[in-house]
Amino acid sequence: MKKRLDDLIDVLSLSNDERSARTALLTFAQQCGFERFAYMNVRSGDTEAFTNYPQEWQEIYFANDYQKVDPVITAAKRLLKPFYWSASPLRWTASPEERRFYEHARQFGIVSGLSMPIRIEFGRIAVLTLASHLPDFKVDGMIDDIRATTATALVHATLKVSDPSTMKKPQVSLTVREKECLNWAALGKSMSLTADILGIKKNTVRYYLDAAKRKLGAYNTMNAVYLATRLGLV
Repeated sequence: MKKRLDDLIDVLSLSNDERSARTALLTFAQQCGFERFAYMNVRSGDTEAFTNYPQEWQEIYFANDYQKVDPVITAAKRLLKPFYWSASPLRWTASPEERRFYEHARQFGIVSGLSMPIRIEFGRIAVLTLASHLPDFKVDGMIDDIRATTATALVHATLKVSDPSTMKKPQVSLTVREKECLNWAALGKSMSLTADILGIKKNTVRYYLDAAKRKLGAYNTMNAVYLATRLGLV
């Protein structure tokens, strides 16, 4: 496993586009005995994925907000080091939402895997996952934490620079009023001033901002502005 991680690190250090990154990750996954790979960049409602998972599963994943209940993402945030996971022994003791997630994932051949998370900028985490259709599949040899961290960091850096067009993002739709209120908030306007500008009540502005925060998974208004801007919504 150390040699495979070293090879991935070497290849990624020379990669500067989406195609080379995808080829490197697929080769690495297959050499380790896995069929699928997924890179995820995660924080709250702002989640992106670069993967060879089936397109239908990607659409289901984000349509159902599975990033919020995905046990792999939950464990990645808690552990911040490489770990194996398997749906087989866990799904019967999981919550109804997690069981639904496991059952859906199984339908697309995602049953067990290896995940390598790191902390990145502004409280986000990046996770490189290899997935198998086999229960409890593990690679030969120990996982070197430093090599795994370096590999995930290089995947993150490569994709950040190349900004791949295939990076899957959750679909969030804001109303015109929600966008207007966020735009005025971004300019530093209070709810009272925004209400005067738009000719509506302060409580109505609060309603639109709260709705936007809920849709975006934001913890306050400024975070909602950031997430909406990142998703190209405002």
